[in-house]
Amino acid sequence: MHTIYVTVLIAIVAHLGECVNCDLDSNNVEIKLKKQLLCGSYNSHMRPVKDFKFAVNVSITPVLMNFDFNDNEGTLDTNMLLIMEWTDEFLVWDPKTFSNITSLAINTDEMWTPDLQLYSSYSKPDAKVSCTNPRCMVKSDGKVVCVPSCDFDARCKADYSNWPLDSQRCHMYYGAWMEPSSEVDFHSGNSWLGSAQTNAHIQWRIVSAKVSREALKSEENKTHPMLIYDYIIERHSSFHLAALLTPIIMLIALNLFLTWLNTDSTERKLLLVVSTLCHFKFMAILQWAVPSNGETVPGLMIFFRNSMIITCLLIVHTMVGAALNRMDREPPSIVLLLTGTVVKNKFGELILASNYMNVEYKRTGTIPSSASGTTENRTVWLSFCKTLDRLLFITFFMAYAVFFFIYVPVKYAKLGKYELRIMEFDDNNQLD
Repeated sequence: MHTIYVTVLIAIVAHLGECVNCDLDSNNVEIKLKKQLLCGSYNSHMRPVKDFKFAVNVSITPVLMNFDFNDNEGTLDTNMLLIMEWTDEFLVWDPKTFSNITSLAINTDEMWTPDLQLYSSYSKPDAKVSCTNPRCMVKSDGKVVCVPSCDFDARCKADYSNWPLDSQRCHMYYGAWMEPSSEVDFHSGNSWLGSAQTNAHIQWRIVSAKVSREALKSEENKTHPMLIYDYIIERHSSFHLAALLTPIIMLIALNLFLTWLNTDSTERKLLLVVSTLCHFKFMAILQWAVPSNGETVPGLMIFFRNSMIITCLLIVHTMVGAALNRMDREPPSIVLLLTGTVVKNKFGELILASNYMNVEYKRTGTIPSSASGTTENRTVWLSFCKTLDRLLFITFFMAYAVFFFIYVPVKYAKLGKYELRIMEFDDNNQLD
């Protein structure tokens, strides 16, 4: 493929190859050559082989020129060049007889072309409908090169579990239903990107383009060739990362900070309202931003759901803690046991070492003095509430760490071995 020239689709086929009129005499050598090739016994509906026991070998090389991913439909919408090559044994001539003409441009509706179908498309599945109708370059030895420009959509199995750093795998299945491999056999070398500019998409980037070949058997036990083009794309959007990952860190810090405020303080209750509203707001934003056609739930949605559960637990603990702070009756034995156990060991001393703080970060006394009228029973209840807050801080910190590691994407998932080839154009319109 490194020797194919852009002249195939630009220079040669642009100005040559008008439809031949078999009833019109002309002194033009090209028209005479076309009349000899096409106006005799040539049949564009018959396979171009003289011995029907042999198959027509068609080589197809896709060159992806432009693409876009449709989140709502789960499709990769593409514009590509299909470089198709085969040999037509009836389009052969001696260049010396026709002024040394070695190549000729012929319209596709005047000659045999392979019946290529795209199986995996819901719209425009017929290649002849989805593609332009270009002229093909025919050489004197019968070699035919056609380069139609086609608009196809590849079906993708949408997986948004790693959104917004998600990778999508999309497939195109090409083949022919009516002609088995014994009649028309399709082959493909590599899959290409038209140039580096093909990947200059504002949100998506193609990271792999591969091709494989399979054989399908029909009910008549005939083998039909099928070419599979495999594209892997990655979402590259700095907006999503900035707009979603930053609120995650802020909400984690806010909920953890709440455990360091007194359960009976007004600041804690107000910040709990703010945290709850922010969670609902970001969940609404995610519902609007995340595509809804995938089978998997994005990890970010699960993370915010779990964070909302933690926020609800904080609300419940704040309500219970506010009531316990005002209690003056004798605490039950389990509260005395828990508080006494915590106070008497080193880890408990570490937990209770830091006092509650307010939003101005001013230190307050851990245990009110006896001068303030606080009884010994109330002191136990205050220590119990503080112990629960410190235990909640440790529990929530560990839970957030686990949830962040499991559900928040920080890198792209690898979907097998990647292959990517770029077909660049030089100043002479030649494919490198």
